[in-house]
Amino acid sequence: MPDGVGSIAVAAFLIVIGLAGCADGGTPAAPPRPVPDAALPGLLLSPQEIDAVLGTTGIAAHPQTDTMGDHRNLLSNLNCLGVWQVDEAPIYDSSHYKTLRQQLLRSPDSDQWDSLAVQSVVSYRTADAAHTFFAESAQRWSKCTNHTVNVRINDQAMPKWVSGDLDRSDILLAMPYTRGAGAEARSCQRALAVAANLILDIQACRPPQEQPVTAAVDIVEKIEAKLPR
Repeated sequence: MPDGVGSIAVAAFLIVIGLAGCADGGTPAAPPRPVPDAALPGLLLSPQEIDAVLGTTGIAAHPQTDTMGDHRNLLSNLNCLGVWQVDEAPIYDSSHYKTLRQQLLRSPDSDQWDSLAVQSVVSYRTADAAHTFFAESAQRWSKCTNHTVNVRINDQAMPKWVSGDLDRSDILLAMPYTRGAGAEARSCQRALAVAANLILDIQACRPPQEQPVTAAVDIVEKIEAKLPR
């Protein structure tokens, strides 16, 4: 990603939040209220909303899940594990999160997908706890920039994963990465945001294109807009 493009994406996210929080002649609205666990499923975007973000049609949505993954046997570097995959138990467990909702969407619906999104919302008992996890994640992500991950499963190489530069603010982390090479290459973005007592953990990939992928931040924005205020 060219220098400064990630900063533009994060700046745009902050501007959107600021504009959405203005009413009655520009008076900022209250920040998001704590979100109850029962509201989590409704915060995830619909397949149609994901289609609009990724430029796909009829993307296949897998059932929502409330279970963390654990791939530390494939990638022991915990600084990169939480960037490489969404909702990894070795990263979240020590933060004492309450619950989560995660969903995978892809087109076509096979391991040879062209476009993919993984969206998740993770709840904490307090906003302070969510912010603590975000700060810890910022430190980890900063140690996984411009990094290559090569993973093998049953002696078969997984698509190579190459990260770019981290762009961060007080509430959002964003990092581009490339998955695979040649005809199988996909341009992707990871994003992690804190809002109220929630962590939004997002992954998005598309076929290569001239402009950097901002889809993960776009999904963050749309979920954040649904939060109660």
